[in-house]
Amino acid sequence: MEHGGARVAAQTLSGKSRRDPRLDVLRGLALIMIFIDHVPENLYSFYTIRMIGFSDAAEAFVLISGISAALAYSHRFAGAMRSTALVIWKRALTIYGAHVLSTVVALAITVPAVFAFGLMEFGEMNGVDWVWRAPFATAIGLFTMTYQLSYFNILPLYVVLFAAVPGLLWLGGRSIALMLSVSAAIWLAGRWSELRMPAYPGDWAWYFNPFCWLLLFAIGLAIGIAARRGDRLVPFSPVLYAAAVAFVVYAVWWRLTGNYSFPWPELITPAVIADTSKETLGLPRIAHILALAYIVIYLPGFRRLLESTVFHPLNMMGRASLVTFVTGSLIAFSLQILRTIQPTGILEDTVLLSVGLVVQYFAARYGLQRAGRLALPQDVRVDDRANPINSLVVTPPGKTNR
Repeated sequence: MEHGGARVAAQTLSGKSRRDPRLDVLRGLALIMIFIDHVPENLYSFYTIRMIGFSDAAEAFVLISGISAALAYSHRFAGAMRSTALVIWKRALTIYGAHVLSTVVALAITVPAVFAFGLMEFGEMNGVDWVWRAPFATAIGLFTMTYQLSYFNILPLYVVLFAAVPGLLWLGGRSIALMLSVSAAIWLAGRWSELRMPAYPGDWAWYFNPFCWLLLFAIGLAIGIAARRGDRLVPFSPVLYAAAVAFVVYAVWWRLTGNYSFPWPELITPAVIADTSKETLGLPRIAHILALAYIVIYLPGFRRLLESTVFHPLNMMGRASLVTFVTGSLIAFSLQILRTIQPTGILEDTVLLSVGLVVQYFAARYGLQRAGRLALPQDVRVDDRANPINSLVVTPPGKTNR
């Protein structure tokens, strides 16, 4: 029997209020950290999430994207699989187009700079040199996503993940455990057999292995599917919360000590599972981002905080995530070129990064305005209890949501 609250939630989420500000603000924050990290060696890049543990902003972005995809499509998919799948694949095609366009623009910026300022080493290090070494093969690789510039390799991963959403939703509609089991099996196969997506014209592979990153995305989908049903994938537990905090504290210690070897792989788990590889998404990275998510989502007053006016810019950047990411990637790559030509200090980096963030905000705002979605979701007030994302949060004993 369908729970009454779930029915109300489904009706509420059919309107403009279905977006949850927590997801959008956190996604906007993840995009900002990705932007900062894509300008290597600037002072601020040493204070992003990657410096306090195993995971970084990429894991946060993929997890949030999985949750958002489930909230947006799982209820529609159950009643209209074919039409919903077409909508999802159309979105994947849009992401593909954004990848091709952003890569072309990045090359148009970089190639002239390489020859004008003698930045051959920069070109080789970031894969730009294939443009003049094998132009026809590079063109083929660009449109097949097998040619990826450094720092422009996240969107191909996202294309593959989004293309897989209908299949994952089909499995999740039958059993969330089944969906996660299949995804975990694919993750293991990707790590154990080194199953990779090929690169061309180079002889390497994709930096982000989608067979491995599928698991984290599927976990996000599972959270969203459960929330849509009015359930909680992982209820609040003081013991589990304490364990999550302890693991995050250990991850900070691990990072600060600089000792990146693990004592337990040989004793407890195979190294193929326990390493911290980002390319193949090692288990500690998954555990770290899930622990962070568990801690953050159960913080008392967290939603009220993120609904405050100060977070509205992050909300807009998170809602227009594709526009924000593409704009940020192009600005970051341009700043890499600029800083290679003329090294910068803390003052210059502060100004350049600040300007870049302002440009991203206005690009996101313009994108939302064009789409008719400029108004913030919280401008349309609804009863919080009718929002299924609240099923992610259980009020701890003795606490209140308001």
